[in-house]
Amino acid sequence: MTTVRDQALAPLSRAEAERLLPTLSVGRQSIERRILRARCLTYVESFDVAWAELTALHTQAKDPLLAARIAVDLVHLAYYLVRGDEVARLAKQAERQAATDPLMLAELRLGTSINRTAANEITAALTDVRWAEDALAAAPRGRGKELVLARVQRQLAHLLAHTGDYVGAATAAEATSRFAARLGDPWEAAWATYTNGFAHWYAGQNDRAVDEFTRAEEGLRSYGTSAWRYTLLCLARARMERGEIVTGDRLGRQSGAGAPEDLAHIALLRGEAEVAERILSRVPKEFAADEHFRDFVRGITKGRRGDPRGAVRLLDEMGKEFESRGMGHWALGAAVHAAFNREALVRGGGNARAAQLVRDIATRGGEGFAYYLPDVASWLGRAAERDPEAQPLARLLKSRGDAAVRRAKSDSASAVAASALDEATYYLRAIGLTWREIGVLHEIEKLQTAGQHVERRELAEALQLSPETLRVHITRIRAKLDIGDRRGDAVLLEAALARRPVA
Repeated sequence: MTTVRDQALAPLSRAEAERLLPTLSVGRQSIERRILRARCLTYVESFDVAWAELTALHTQAKDPLLAARIAVDLVHLAYYLVRGDEVARLAKQAERQAATDPLMLAELRLGTSINRTAANEITAALTDVRWAEDALAAAPRGRGKELVLARVQRQLAHLLAHTGDYVGAATAAEATSRFAARLGDPWEAAWATYTNGFAHWYAGQNDRAVDEFTRAEEGLRSYGTSAWRYTLLCLARARMERGEIVTGDRLGRQSGAGAPEDLAHIALLRGEAEVAERILSRVPKEFAADEHFRDFVRGITKGRRGDPRGAVRLLDEMGKEFESRGMGHWALGAAVHAAFNREALVRGGGNARAAQLVRDIATRGGEGFAYYLPDVASWLGRAAERDPEAQPLARLLKSRGDAAVRRAKSDSASAVAASALDEATYYLRAIGLTWREIGVLHEIEKLQTAGQHVERRELAEALQLSPETLRVHITRIRAKLDIGDRRGDAVLLEAALARRPVA
């Protein structure tokens, strides 16, 4: 029979946390129940509450394994709460106490790996995750082992993508999917789908990435978590890199997510280098790891703003920094954009490097690279296609880049109007509205903004729907927004906008 102590010590899935949490708020609150409840709160993203409770319990736990479990969970929470300075102390305590439990030891190594990834210490993070794999080899079979295996492979896939080992990243992502499928947990399955999308995106396989991110978004949205937001942001950038500017930009804004470097990258994809520069100039310098990515985007922005010399200098500097940290993918991206800007300085200065860069991408198993601009891909393909060894990938880069540039030119003719509804999209998706239903709301918003009365006939024509199909959509929207029999379709938008976050 499984005891509360067993549950408090074992790896937890989100589904288990959601099932257990309501039962842990009643009854006698032993230290085991309090630990289990705090751990469950972590999985529903009540990070601050979980941290406070586990920190208080850490000094009270006399059982060495319970103390280790608390420290391991605090290591994982440190990532979400940006408390990296506490990780070394917590890990030292947990390692001593968890040495007899291979599953817990693997979770500890996974946690330190995740925190090192946040600090861009990719080489050290890889060492940690490999140690986690070694610890798991000694763990007994069971659901807990399968759960930790899925998470370790997920972390490994992300790290290998950062190193530029695209084949290894894809292999680890596929392993994540296999382990998640055995668990039968929808949350883990959706995370695995996202991980496959991430591996494909970093390898420049944008079509496959868009498909995976789209499926992951469907699986994650009902949880209403930061994972959904980030998946949607990745989907937005991958689509914009294909030249789908309007759709991608809207998805990016609907996610409500993105660090300044992400938002600056999106501005560059829209062709708004001045906006990108303004975004990056207003960011306070707080976290050194974030500055690495920001300087990378700053370098690209300098080139777009007519300073190729400054771009080359900054991109070369960042390339060396990325290389020293084991971030081969980012070093490669910096080298490509530096070569592009060298060509602007001296004719032939960048072309001479293009073939080697394309060969490097191909050797790594890639078909491109994330965080690129389509016209840079076009240039790289054209510059390298005379090299016999680079030619197959060079032609693929050129054709994809050219197609994205053409699509972006026609797409950008349709201005992306600011929409108050975009701010509510995260919440609308979380309560179950489909993208088609949100599209109906957007059309109502457009009509109201233009000062027009919302008539079903005009609405159906604008959406290219039959009146009956529109009626079905509106009925479902009413049910999901819980607005019952309130009259008129204008109330749909009013109810939807009420879902926006309060400033």
